[in-house]
Amino acid sequence: MSGCRVFIGRLSPHARERDVEKFFKGYGRIREINLKNGFGFVEFDDHRDADDAVYELNGKELCSERVTIELARSRKGRGDGAGPGSSRFSPRFSQQRQSRSSGSRYGPPVRTDHRLIVENLSSRISWIPR
Repeated sequence: MSGCRVFIGRLSPHARERDVEKFFKGYGRIREINLKNGFGFVEFDDHRDADDAVYELNGKELCSERVTIELARSRKGRGDGAGPGSSRFSPRFSQQRQSRSSGSRYGPPVRTDHRLIVENLSSRISWIPR
C-alpha cells in the first residue's frame, strides 16, 4: 500500500524531529519526517494512519504551538492519491466523521475538561439562531 504525507503547519522553530515523532506516536509507522522553517511533513506507510492522525491531531499543541495538520498536497496539486471522501477512518471515528459537516477541513473541535449540560429545554428549541 502506498504511503501518505501529512503537512504540519504553524510548527514551532524549536520543534525537533524527536518531538514530531513523539507527537505522532501511535498513529502507525512513519517513513520520513521532513522539518522546514515553520512547517514540516510526515510520511506514513499507510494512508489510513495519516487520515487518523489528521483527524485527531489537528489543532493540538506541539512544542507550545497549536499546529495545523492536513493531508499534504502533491507537487502537481492533485492530492496524495486519496480523493475527497476516499479516506478511511478507523471504525471508532466513522460515526463522528459522518456527523460532521463535510466542508470542515480543520478536524474536530479541541476537547477540554469543561462540559456544559443543559436540561429541561422545550422541544421547540433549536441550535439555529433566529
